[in-house]
Amino acid sequence: MTRVSLLLAALALPATPAAAAECKLGVLADLPVTMQGMRASVPVKINTIETRLWLDSGAFFSIMPKAKAIELGLKIGAAPFGLRLVGIGGDSSTDLVTVKTFGIADKSLTDVQFLVGGSDVGNGLIGRNLLAITDTEFDLAGGSVKLIRPHDCNTTAIAYWAAGKPFFTAPLEQQENPQNRMFRVTVRINGVAIEGEYDSGAPNTLLSRRAAERAGIALNGPNVTPIRGIGGFGRRSTPGWAVPVESVAIGDETILKTRLDVIDGPITASSNAPDMLIGADYMLAHHIYVARGQRRIYFTYSGGKPFRSMGSTPVPTASAGAPLPADIHRVAPVTDSAAPKTADEFARRASARIAQHAFPGAIDDLTRAITLAPDHAEYYRDRALAYQAGGQRGLARTDIERALQLAPNDGALLRIRAILRMRERDSVGALADADAAARATPATSLEMLPIASLLARLDQPDRAVALLGPVIASHQEDSALPRLLNARCWIRAQAGIDLDAALDDCSRALKRAGKQPMFLDSRGLVQLRKGDPTAAIADYDAALAINPKLAWSLYGRGLAKIALGQKDAGEADKAAAVALYPDIVAEAKRFHVIP
Repeated sequence: MTRVSLLLAALALPATPAAAAECKLGVLADLPVTMQGMRASVPVKINTIETRLWLDSGAFFSIMPKAKAIELGLKIGAAPFGLRLVGIGGDSSTDLVTVKTFGIADKSLTDVQFLVGGSDVGNGLIGRNLLAITDTEFDLAGGSVKLIRPHDCNTTAIAYWAAGKPFFTAPLEQQENPQNRMFRVTVRINGVAIEGEYDSGAPNTLLSRRAAERAGIALNGPNVTPIRGIGGFGRRSTPGWAVPVESVAIGDETILKTRLDVIDGPITASSNAPDMLIGADYMLAHHIYVARGQRRIYFTYSGGKPFRSMGSTPVPTASAGAPLPADIHRVAPVTDSAAPKTADEFARRASARIAQHAFPGAIDDLTRAITLAPDHAEYYRDRALAYQAGGQRGLARTDIERALQLAPNDGALLRIRAILRMRERDSVGALADADAAARATPATSLEMLPIASLLARLDQPDRAVALLGPVIASHQEDSALPRLLNARCWIRAQAGIDLDAALDDCSRALKRAGKQPMFLDSRGLVQLRKGDPTAAIADYDAALAINPKLAWSLYGRGLAKIALGQKDAGEADKAAAVALYPDIVAEAKRFHVIP
C-alpha cells in the first residue's frame, strides 16, 4: 500500500568503498528482527495491542489467519470479489481487515489492510506490499531487515558490509507484472536452470517435483527420506521427500553436496509459481541486498548451514579438506564487524544463533542481554530453551522460574513449566499451570492444542475436549483441521467418552487428509472401545501397513484379536507393542482400556 511511503528516515548507510561519492543509501525503515524458530518476527502495534508479526517476502500482500484477526479484535469484512489466496496445499477464500493504527519501526501508519484467510501458519505475515516498496536488505543473522532508498547508485556494487571481502551477485529476474515485485532469481540445481524465489515465510527451502526431476534427482534413490505434510496457505498438506543434491548455484555462489526438500507436485497451483522457494534457512545464512533499480541482488555468506531439511537421514557433505572443482573456491563467512551493544541487539543475535543450533554462542549473547536488561522475561525464556537444547536442564529450569516471576501470565511459559512439572511427577503443579496457560491463551489459537493434550494427560479429558471446540470451529478451512479433529478423537477414545462423536471426528479427519496412520490408529481405539473388534482390526491393519511401529496400533490390535478368540496372535501383537513402548500397559490401565 502506498501509505508505507510514510516510513521516512534521516539515516544513511555508508557507500561501498569502491562507490562514487554521490551514491547514498537512505534507510526508510530498519525492522528489528527476532527469529522465532525459523520465522523472522518483528514487533508491531495493532491499534492498542503490542504483538509480533512474521516477515514473508513470498506473500504478495500482508495476510493474517482468521484466528489471529479474532485474537486482535479486528472487524472482518469482505475482500474484493473473486480474490483468493493461492499457496502450498491449494487455494482458499479470503476476507479483509483494516487496522486503524499500525505501528512498526517507530512509525505509525493508518488504515493498513491485511487479507484474512488461508491455513493458520501461527501468525500474521507482512508481505511484499511493505517489504518490496523499494530496495530491501535482509540480514536475518544480524537481526535486521531494512527498506532502503538508493540515490545515484546505478553503477555501484551495493555490498557495503563486505568491506573489501568477496561477495556474490545474481540478476533479479523481471516479471510480466511489475506490480508483483517478486524476489526472483535463476537457480541452478545440479547445473539445471530453474526459477527460484526468496521466501522468508518458508522455514525450509522447497523444490517442486518437476524441477527435481529436471535436475536428475531420483526421488526413490538412496538417502531419500519421505516427508509427510508439507503445507502452506491451502487446505491440504502434501507429501514429499528430502533428497541429496550435488550442487545448488545462485549467481556466482555454488553450494556443494547438500540436502533439499521436494514437494510432490508444483509449489502452488498458480500459473506463475516458482520452481523453488529459497527459504529462511538460506536467508539466515546469508546477508542479501535486493537492488531493484539495478535489477541485481548482492549477497554474502554469513555462516551456518544454508539449507535445512525436514528429513532426518544424513547425507555426506563437502568436507573442509575435500577437493573442489577447478572453477570453485571456498569463501570465509562475512560477519558484521559491528558487535552488539544493547540488550536487544544481543538477544536478536542470540535468536538467530538458536535458529542455527549454535547454542553456546546464543547462551553467551543472552547472558549479556540479561546483564544489561535483567527484567526481560523473554531473555530468560530463550536462554532456557538454549540450555535445554544443550542438555543443561537444571539451568533451563531455573531460567523458566525467573521468567515466570517477571511474566506470571505468559501462556507459553506456563505451558513449558507444566510440562516440566509433569516430568517431575508434580501433577498438582502441572495442572495449575496448564489451567493458567489455558486462561492466558486466546480461545481460537492453535496454541490451545498442546494445552489440551497436557490436560488430557493430567486426567482432565472433558476440559481438554472443551478447549478444542473453539479452535476447531475457527479452523474449518485450515490444513490443521484433520490434526485438530484427530486430537479430539484420541482424547475421547483414550478416556472412553463421547465415542460416537469421537468416531465422527476421526472419520472426518481421514476423509480430509487421507489414510494417515495416526488417524487410523485413533479410530481403531474408538472402534475397540465401542465393542467392534473387527472394525478395530481393519483400522489397525491399515495403520500398521503404513507404519509397522505404531505401539498403540499393535496393542489395540492384540486386544481386538483376543476379543475375537485369537489369543496367541493377540498376545504376540501386545508383546511387540511393549517392546516398542514399555509404558503402554500402564497407560492402557490408566485410561481403563484394560482392567
